[in-house]
Amino acid sequence: MKISKADFLVIAALLIVSIFAMTLNGRGEKRLYLISEDGKSEISLKDDRIELDDGDIILEVTSNGARFVKNDCPNKICISAGWVKDCGDTAACVPNKYALTMECSEVPYDAVSQ
Repeated sequence: MKISKADFLVIAALLIVSIFAMTLNGRGEKRLYLISEDGKSEISLKDDRIELDDGDIILEVTSNGARFVKNDCPNKICISAGWVKDCGDTAACVPNKYALTMECSEVPYDAVSQ
């Protein structure tokens, strides 16, 4: 099967549109929140280590995002979730009832959800 010029133009156009859409992801002001039983509190995006529950849970925060570094929960799924750095990212520790989430002022929608 040969690729015609029209096929090549369609593929090139799709690549350009997808690259443009990826650059729009995360525009606007990002806000990092820690959600617990006590409510939702904003965490400033600066280099810091936050200890919760007398040091049983440790969060690492940078200017780009945050992650769970240490946790005493059995499966450690929150640690394997990695960095919370893009709009809509979330890492949650269900046994200890903590979650990190990144929210943005301008939410990047795709064509399906809007």
